[in-house]
Amino acid sequence: MGETRRVLPEWARFALSLVFLFVVAIATAGLGTPFFLAIMLSAAVAIAVLQLLFPVGRLFPIAFANLIAVYAAIFSLFVEEVFKGVDPAILSIAFSLPIFAFVAGCWFRREQVRAVVAHPAIRSERRMLGAFLWLFPTFIVGGFVLLLSHVAEPLANTAIALIAAMTLIGLIVFTVSRDVAVFLVDAGLLFEEFFFRIQRLVVPAFAFLTFYSLLIILFASAYHILSQYTGKHHFYVGGSPQVLSFSESIYFSIVSISTVGYGDIVPHSSVARLLASIEVVCGFMLPCSACRSSSNIPASGGRRTASRAVPCEGDTALISEAVARH
Repeated sequence: MGETRRVLPEWARFALSLVFLFVVAIATAGLGTPFFLAIMLSAAVAIAVLQLLFPVGRLFPIAFANLIAVYAAIFSLFVEEVFKGVDPAILSIAFSLPIFAFVAGCWFRREQVRAVVAHPAIRSERRMLGAFLWLFPTFIVGGFVLLLSHVAEPLANTAIALIAAMTLIGLIVFTVSRDVAVFLVDAGLLFEEFFFRIQRLVVPAFAFLTFYSLLIILFASAYHILSQYTGKHHFYVGGSPQVLSFSESIYFSIVSISTVGYGDIVPHSSVARLLASIEVVCGFMLPCSACRSSSNIPASGGRRTASRAVPCEGDTALISEAVARH
């Protein structure tokens, strides 16, 4: 029986992509701002039109929603760096231009794009790299805008410069809309393959996290008992000796076993330092042991298969002699 490639239902993956886009839109634009509305409305309209044009492309709208989220983050960085003085309404229009240019390009080349999205397949490395080539002209436009902002900032920080740059990027995206579609399909397939492989690690990861959690609680209990019931100050919190609460013990155990060590809680006595050192060693050894164990798991789902005995030369000679007698 073949393995299913579906990690999540299609509606769930699409919903996760929209949630990701929503979170990025709030972080980059702020809730309720014109820029936020432009991100969500342009994404909704574009995804709806693409779904009508290519109803068979199940990966296409999901990958496109993720791409809009990435694009919104990059656009926001450029706004903070170069276009701080531009009106929010102009920002919204400029952001939407490449999105609708891509939708128009997909409609103009709908037969070519439909052939791409209807038969998704991971391509060879050379063809996959070719699908990324459309990004270079957009990077050149972005690099030129950044250079202009350092050479002539008053000229760059204008609505005209922003609209001109985004119009140029929109023309590029319109021209290479088929290549962008190939890029989206390839990205969707790669993510699907990644999550399919992650699915195989659920049981080992659950076992690892369970044992990891037990170690955290064990050492946290030891820290708490040591701090509460020995009558000595074994830990410094914020530079002063204090008794650890259990929540502080859990926190210190987590930062110790993960070898982060923020320094807000410091072991002061020799016993506390010894316990923390042992936990740090456990934090190093446990992932190594987990990796070694997972590498020994057979590819056939962890089931052991009976190995066939390989006859040696003497056994082969005896078998041949017995066959000759009969």
